[in-house]
Amino acid sequence: MKQYAIIFSLFLLLLGTSSCKEWLRTDSEDRIMEDALFSNEEGFNTALNGVYIGLLNTNLYGQKLTTSTFDILAQYYDTSKPLNTHVYRNLTNFDYQTTKDAVKDIWTQAYAMIGNLNTILEHCETNRVVLSEKGYHLIKGEALALRAMLHFEVLRIFGPVYKYEPGKECIPYSNDTEKEVKPLLAATTIADYILNDLKDALDLLTGFDPVITEGNVINDKGDNRFRYRGQRLNYFAVKALMARVYLYIDDTENAGIYANQVIDEAAKFFPFATREQVNGQAASGAVSQSSENRIFSPEILFGLYNSKRLTDTFDKLFSNKLEPKNVLKMTDAGVAQLYDEEGDLRTCQWQSMRDIEANDGRFFVKYGEVTDLGYEYANLMPIVRISEMYLIAAECDRKVNRLDELRAARKISQLHSTAGLDAYIEDEYVREFIGEGQLFWYYKRKGVTTLRRLYNPSLDDMEIKISNYQFDLPDEEQKRRQ
Repeated sequence: MKQYAIIFSLFLLLLGTSSCKEWLRTDSEDRIMEDALFSNEEGFNTALNGVYIGLLNTNLYGQKLTTSTFDILAQYYDTSKPLNTHVYRNLTNFDYQTTKDAVKDIWTQAYAMIGNLNTILEHCETNRVVLSEKGYHLIKGEALALRAMLHFEVLRIFGPVYKYEPGKECIPYSNDTEKEVKPLLAATTIADYILNDLKDALDLLTGFDPVITEGNVINDKGDNRFRYRGQRLNYFAVKALMARVYLYIDDTENAGIYANQVIDEAAKFFPFATREQVNGQAASGAVSQSSENRIFSPEILFGLYNSKRLTDTFDKLFSNKLEPKNVLKMTDAGVAQLYDEEGDLRTCQWQSMRDIEANDGRFFVKYGEVTDLGYEYANLMPIVRISEMYLIAAECDRKVNRLDELRAARKISQLHSTAGLDAYIEDEYVREFIGEGQLFWYYKRKGVTTLRRLYNPSLDDMEIKISNYQFDLPDEEQKRRQ
């Protein structure tokens, strides 16, 4: 796998006023810059922070892995109007070339970030003397977990439907800084590598991650690394990822174990959002739509701070100010069909607005503007939330109690019975993760070939092939392997 240099922003932070021309360097000069960056713990933190920033690229969690590509494929949005001119129409219909083009840059960007992480991990050992004991465990633990998470995203996209072809060769696992092209490995092998990285990360974070005993926001005035742990890939988020991966490979025993551990250990620090928080209710009791917590931030185990969330996500995908051919929205009937009960807290993520052609409709405002100042959730992109652990536990344990706990938190009625459990779990995946890119992978894991057209319940279901779930490697990558 090609070695990628640490992204430019990291070196700009380190070198300050260096001109752009200085990037045209030899390998030896690059190595000198790299050694300078990792000469102290502050440099390690700069490098790791650069990776977190890189994850917000639109080809990763800034858009494609969360709000656009895979939610469009999951049939959330109506792209039938204006008649056959919507920019995402071909993607909705699983057009081969369109889907291939949609994911090719995900591959490039993901492996670029993985390359950066491998460089950090290499220096964690060669330069360990400059790291404090706590710094070493947190930096290396987070870097390993991030490497695993990105490989898992690539596996889900370019790998087979695991339940049918677990031994199929699909992607490489990049775990060093060497330049050679790494072989494509079986999905089972990739899953083992991912889980090994996550286990190693968990071991490193155990006893050192302050989130374990103090939760998300910690009054440590000296270093932001130890505060807002929900914006780092922390101990609880690593366990949650392990539950997600185990479930994906159909190891329901381990998936259930880790999901329940996260609930039992982390729920006190990452509780379900309350109606008052969701409604933006101040201490005075006044309710302000301008401060609605529509992402339910208290329960986000891992999220990324995105200062451009409004302009690069909402304004470009969901705003009522967009032309109809560019906006992602449901029909009014589709929004109504999503929720069994009007009191569902998640209905706040849709608002009635008028578009630029003076037509009324329901628009997705989960990532819309939060005008009241001082709310950290105004710029937060959810990546892993604790509600997923309740769904995993319910599916793995075959018990309704965890599902009822989630439903109670969303202010909808209890089930009390396991009758129809799988259908209820699917319904919660549909409602819970809009704009977070998770539903499509639920369908892939299950091998679903009949997709509900969620955007318009009056339409027949969409038939797809199992092959639609595995995307071809980018042309450039295929050429490198010839």
